[in-house]
Amino acid sequence: MDLEININDYLLAWYLLYGASLSKEIDKFKKILYTKYKKEYNFCYKDRSEIIKYGKDFIPDNDILYNAVLTSSLFKSLKKETLKHRNNLIRMWDNSKEDINNYINEVLRIPFPKVINVYIIHPRLEITEYLKDFRSIVWGSEKDKYDVLTIILTIITKGLLINSGIDYQNNKEIVNSILELSIINEIGEVINNKSTYDLGDPVLKIIKRQIYPFWLMYLGFSNKEEILNKMIADRIGFDLDKYPIDKNMRKLNIETFTKYCIKNSKHILKLNNIMRIEKEEEIEIL
Repeated sequence: MDLEININDYLLAWYLLYGASLSKEIDKFKKILYTKYKKEYNFCYKDRSEIIKYGKDFIPDNDILYNAVLTSSLFKSLKKETLKHRNNLIRMWDNSKEDINNYINEVLRIPFPKVINVYIIHPRLEITEYLKDFRSIVWGSEKDKYDVLTIILTIITKGLLINSGIDYQNNKEIVNSILELSIINEIGEVINNKSTYDLGDPVLKIIKRQIYPFWLMYLGFSNKEEILNKMIADRIGFDLDKYPIDKNMRKLNIETFTKYCIKNSKHILKLNNIMRIEKEEEIEIL
């Protein structure tokens, strides 16, 4: 997988016009343009999918409104800051893409698109969208800005899982917990060279702990000593005697593992088997 990380002026202008107004400055700017170009404002709303489809070759049917945006001091300021954000993301990707692609092959074990277009939008506009073709992302968010690679991988993997027929709406917590275990925690460990199993949504913490023993089997841990060392490193514990090691778990991919956890959720989601490691030398039963 490779990321084509670009800025499209028309797409940045479109989200500035039609995205949420997250500052008084942007809100005022939009109101002025709407008052002055009401007809064009309503007409250009349909352009988003066309801009993404044609990329740099997009030509607007009506460029009056776009010209007003592109020549504004607000747009020029946002474009300058967006370019800085893009360059930072390119550096992050170049430094990590080999490890990430190895991770995709070794841990997720599902095919990813060969090339994904990432359109960078200014972080103040708070846009995080993954298009249905699974080959384009529109990204621009202050939230998780510095973990953007793991967020992009999460968005892609989630889209691929849902597209595989997994009922996300009725199994959100299980799916999101597996996404955190696989992307934020495992790949975070690869990128940061230290355990990141303490990171993630606090709401999912208990479910992640319940899935964790099966997750280790999925990763291929096959003896008690390996599992114990991993538990200590990740500061998550469970009663090894209650979880017979199933070596067949290693043959699953992230899709079939997620389906397995959903199908066996009554068996997996048991509180009495969870443990907490308060210190490396101390395991406390909850």
